[in-house]
Amino acid sequence: MSKLSDAIRRAGRTAPAPLGFAARAAAAAASPTVLCIVRLNANEANKAEEAAKKGADAVIIDGGDAGKVKDFVRKAPGLILGVRPHKSDREQITSLREAGADFVVLDVDSAMADALLEENIGFILLVRSDADDTRLRLLSDLNLDALVPPAPDGALTVERLLELRRFSALGRTPLLVEVSGDAGVSSVQALRESGVAGVIIEGSSLGKLEKLRAAIGAMPPRGRMREERREAMIPAPSMAGHDHDDDDFDDD
Repeated sequence: MSKLSDAIRRAGRTAPAPLGFAARAAAAAASPTVLCIVRLNANEANKAEEAAKKGADAVIIDGGDAGKVKDFVRKAPGLILGVRPHKSDREQITSLREAGADFVVLDVDSAMADALLEENIGFILLVRSDADDTRLRLLSDLNLDALVPPAPDGALTVERLLELRRFSALGRTPLLVEVSGDAGVSSVQALRESGVAGVIIEGSSLGKLEKLRAAIGAMPPRGRMREERREAMIPAPSMAGHDHDDDDFDDD
């Protein structure tokens, strides 16, 4: 299990409702229910430390190689680091892992198949909006940390949420979604309820990261899933319909 996968699991846990407003706020601050991930260019290692201080759970290095990963590790030791490499074969993935990368982001159209054979590193897959249901179901067999659907275009509509729910339900894999640094409590909560485990913001929005973390902390805790709340309602014997045949028998 990668560090990112472990963080996603912790964020997805359903916590018992704490008593009192102070306890609720403390629990939200200690256990964010949606991860914040910052995408940085390979030459922005100097921003990794700032991202960590402002509450980033992870950083994705866009276009980085093993040398760049080592730069980020030196700047922000302990921060979960991912890479979207230019070259995605197993040899490259091995070098990134050895340099300190915890996960890699792969494009389903260009990544080499042998890349997924590498162990002790997590995998995130970019998926297309036109992926059919069969392909999405097959993704669950790849043991991925997360899927990244196409970035939303415009407002977060019900249609967009239904699309995210399709990715989540069929892929049976947590989702990471690109958002604006200005995303509010309601928007992030709607994403969370649609299977989104983490949000990705650009490095240019790093100054808004603390505001985004505050919005996540202000969300109500995860409740039990609807399927978990459902109870089978079986009529008790005393509530069953009256049997007239029994009446006839008693009269006799």
